[in-house]
Amino acid sequence: MARRGLAGDVAIIGAAVLIAAGVLVAVATPSAKVQAFANELTGGDDPPAVPLPGPPPRSSTAAPTPTTAVQAQLTVQTDATGRVVGMLPRTPLPSTGGSSPLAAAQSHLADIAQVWQVDPDTLRVADVRPVPFGTVVRYQQTIGGVPVFGGQIVQALAKDGSLVSAVGKTARARSGGFPADTSRTVQAAGQKAVTATADAKKLSAKDLSVQSTDQYWWDPTLGGTTGAAVAKPVYVVHIRGSRADQQWSMVVGANRTDVVQSWSETREASNRDVCDARRRLVSGSLASVRCGTAFPLVRTERSGSTAGDVGSVFKFFGDAQNFYARFTGLDLTTLIGADYGDGTGKAIRGTVRVCLVGERCPFLNAFWDGEQMAFGEGVTTEDITGHELTHGVTQHTSGLQGGQADALNEGMSDVFGKFIGITAGDPNDAGANRWSIGAGSAIGVIRDMRNPQRFQQPDRVNGPFWVTDNPDPHANDGVVNKAAFLITDGATFNGRTVRGLGVTKAVQVWFGVENLLTPRSTFQDLGNALAVSCQANLTAGVAGITQDDCAQVADAVAATQLDQAPQ
Repeated sequence: MARRGLAGDVAIIGAAVLIAAGVLVAVATPSAKVQAFANELTGGDDPPAVPLPGPPPRSSTAAPTPTTAVQAQLTVQTDATGRVVGMLPRTPLPSTGGSSPLAAAQSHLADIAQVWQVDPDTLRVADVRPVPFGTVVRYQQTIGGVPVFGGQIVQALAKDGSLVSAVGKTARARSGGFPADTSRTVQAAGQKAVTATADAKKLSAKDLSVQSTDQYWWDPTLGGTTGAAVAKPVYVVHIRGSRADQQWSMVVGANRTDVVQSWSETREASNRDVCDARRRLVSGSLASVRCGTAFPLVRTERSGSTAGDVGSVFKFFGDAQNFYARFTGLDLTTLIGADYGDGTGKAIRGTVRVCLVGERCPFLNAFWDGEQMAFGEGVTTEDITGHELTHGVTQHTSGLQGGQADALNEGMSDVFGKFIGITAGDPNDAGANRWSIGAGSAIGVIRDMRNPQRFQQPDRVNGPFWVTDNPDPHANDGVVNKAAFLITDGATFNGRTVRGLGVTKAVQVWFGVENLLTPRSTFQDLGNALAVSCQANLTAGVAGITQDDCAQVADAVAATQLDQAPQ
């Protein structure tokens, strides 16, 4: 995935969140022939929209799907466009496939397909992941075998395989198709992405290259954009500059090579490896910051330095590993660790005291580059480390990316970074700094989760400082942060009095959310996922969560206006 700086966009890309039918292309300098072909493709009207096939009719001898009994138990949630976004049984629906998660999920698929009005044959299993309340099974929607970006349905299953809920969104219509011969269009899309990035970032096209190009169907309304809910064929082009902090993704039309959307891909690890760059300048590739190859190991599980940033980061990696294992059962090293063939195996890795070409040194930021962590000098606190490592968790779970999902990505990292700091008993995450991000670091406090407006961030959807078309993912994440504060500690806010659930229960609710969101989730989807996660944990008896706890979560959602469509 990519890298995003803690304090602002500093841009890096590693790998796509979803692996599709990718084509590797190298584009470094403009090609007149390719550019001419791209110009030929630009312009003209889109083909008419064609509804996607729904679920197949059932035979007369089969029970209707869903059955009348099932329908009577369901609450079906829709968004402002009428698109189904959730299915909540009043009581968990029993599995006819037993308790094995995959078999149980398949037994529920026909009912889910009927509710979403989608052909179940176009849904493929993308992930099966245990969580404290049971299992989440993630299905990826496809059109002609090509994935729909953000088109996913996630089943929340109890430990006996019964369906607690399903959430997600799918495309309902398509327009056009991929060219029969994609060789020229892929190259043209890469050329368009390079020139558009060069223009937008004031860079030379010769310093940019295409790392990979993936095919997707793109429905902008899945990410909260208003307009026609129609999926169109696109290429998601992953671009890299000459510096380590220059990585972007661009969505380019497959037939007209129009730039549909773009975003920065830099996200700002038990086996732990730590290296010290000693302020050496880094540029060019992901390999340039790799701990164990570009820089020698100075601290491992066996031995090494305990001083300064090296010792601090080693401890913080351990605290993050222990947090996820204790509260969620997740092995962080297995999920996000990297093996560079240096003899230490798969490890959570970090390089401290890096400096980037073109930036001031010491570098006042930290980032997750899709493989490991990199820290500027002194930017090594418990919450910042937890924030960046959680980008790695998100990369491998919900895959939040682009638009509103980018802000949710940053918010989820703030939430879990703070939970890690609080549960580790870190002094920078206590007292007046309990909800401050960055306290004790070289950059100082940069966000206030209790009072986001202190740093000109919104504390509710459509409230003060809300930015609808927000190019900075760190702006609107104040809403996520305020919701986490209310759910954990409670307060009276925006006409609602919320009783806090405490850290232990709040962690379970938010970890459920991490696994229920989809790559193009919106703020309303977050509000829905909070409610679904609480009910799933209640049903499973996790952490003693009660029905009144879920009522408090609902009040926090209302107070932060996560039940409203952004304006």
